[in-house]
Amino acid sequence: MLATPIIIIAAVVIIAVLAVVIVWRIRSRRFRPNANKRQQQMELNADLKEAGFAYEINGDYFYSLMDCWQREVGYCRLYDEGAPLFNMIMDCEPITFSYGGKRWLIELWKGQYGITTGGEIGIYNTEREDIDHEKFQGTFYENIRDDERLPMSYVLKRNGKVILRRKDVHWWLTGFKLGEFSEPDSLVMDASITFPNREMRDVFIDSLRNLGYRKREFSVRRNTVRIHYTTPHSVQPEARDGLQEAVVQKTNRNNCRLYEFSTEKYSDTLDKVEYIKAIMPELYAIFVDSLYTKGLYGAFEWIKDWLIGKRPDPRPPKPPRPPEPPCSQDPSCPQGPVCHLCYPSPPKRECKPHDCRCQNTDSCDDCKGQKEE
Repeated sequence: MLATPIIIIAAVVIIAVLAVVIVWRIRSRRFRPNANKRQQQMELNADLKEAGFAYEINGDYFYSLMDCWQREVGYCRLYDEGAPLFNMIMDCEPITFSYGGKRWLIELWKGQYGITTGGEIGIYNTEREDIDHEKFQGTFYENIRDDERLPMSYVLKRNGKVILRRKDVHWWLTGFKLGEFSEPDSLVMDASITFPNREMRDVFIDSLRNLGYRKREFSVRRNTVRIHYTTPHSVQPEARDGLQEAVVQKTNRNNCRLYEFSTEKYSDTLDKVEYIKAIMPELYAIFVDSLYTKGLYGAFEWIKDWLIGKRPDPRPPKPPRPPEPPCSQDPSCPQGPVCHLCYPSPPKRECKPHDCRCQNTDSCDDCKGQKEE
C-alpha cells in the first residue's frame, strides 16, 4: 500500500523534470542574443533600476546608483549581523569617529554576495543619540548629504589578480562581479579615501590605529588615506560562525556553478543575463530581486518606527497660550463683589458672557464679611 503513493510521487517528479528540460531546450534553440550591446545594457539597467543598481559594460560589473532606495535606510550593526541570512558572507570593517559635531561611520566590505563577488565602501553619520531598544542597543547611522560625499576608490584582488576597479565621489561605492565565487579571506581591497581637510583625516587615522592598523597597512598623502585591507581588525558578526558560513558559502558556490553551466555557451555577461531572462525568467527575477535584497533591510523595519520623533535637534517648546479674555459684564449685574462660598483652591468655572457669578472681582475677604453678618 505504501509503495503505490511513492511510485506516483516519483512519476510526477520525473514528468515535471522532463517537462522543464523540454521547455528549456525549445527556448534555448530559438534564442539569439541582441547584437546591440548598448541596447542590451539599457534594457538590463531598466530592470535593475528598482533594485537600486546598474551594469557597467566597461569593467563588466554591477554597481549601486547614487540615489538608490538604500540611501534612505541608513546603516547599523544589525545589517551586518543579518547579512548571512540573505546569502551574503563578507569581511566587515566599520571605522567610527567624531567630526564636525557628528558621529561618522566609514565601513569597508569585501566578500561573497549571493552569486556575485564584490566590495563596498560606505559613509554614514548621525547626530542622534544611540538606540536603546530591547532588540538593539547601539548607534544608527543615517545617509549623508550630497556635500558630505567623499572621493573614493578601490581595487579588489583575488589571490593577487585584479577582478574589479571602482572610483567615484560617492556615499556608497560598490562593485560586484556576477558568477564569481570567492572566500572573503582570498580577497584584498586597496582602498583610497580623500578627506576635505586635515582635521577629518587625522581623526579617521586615529580610529584606524585604535582598531589595530599598523604603518604597513595604511599610508597618508596630503588629505588622502590609502588602506590595504586584508584581514579585518574589527570583531566580525556573530552570525558568521563556522557552520552557518560553510552552509551559506556552499549554496553560493553551487549557484555560481549553476549560472556558469547554464550560460556556458556565452562569454559576454550581457548575453548571459539576456539568455537567463529569455530561457529561465524565474531565475532572472530571483537574480534581479536578490542583487542587494530588500529583505535584509525589511527585517529591521521596526528601527524606522522607533526613530519616528527622534530628531537630531530638540523640538522647540510650544509658545505660551494667550490669557483668556475677561468676562464681559452685563449692565444688569449688581455692582460690587458677588458673595460665594470660599475654598482654599476654588474650582475653575466656565466663563460665560453676561454671567454675574463669573466676575474677576470676587473676593474671599468680602465674602467672609458678608457671611459673618
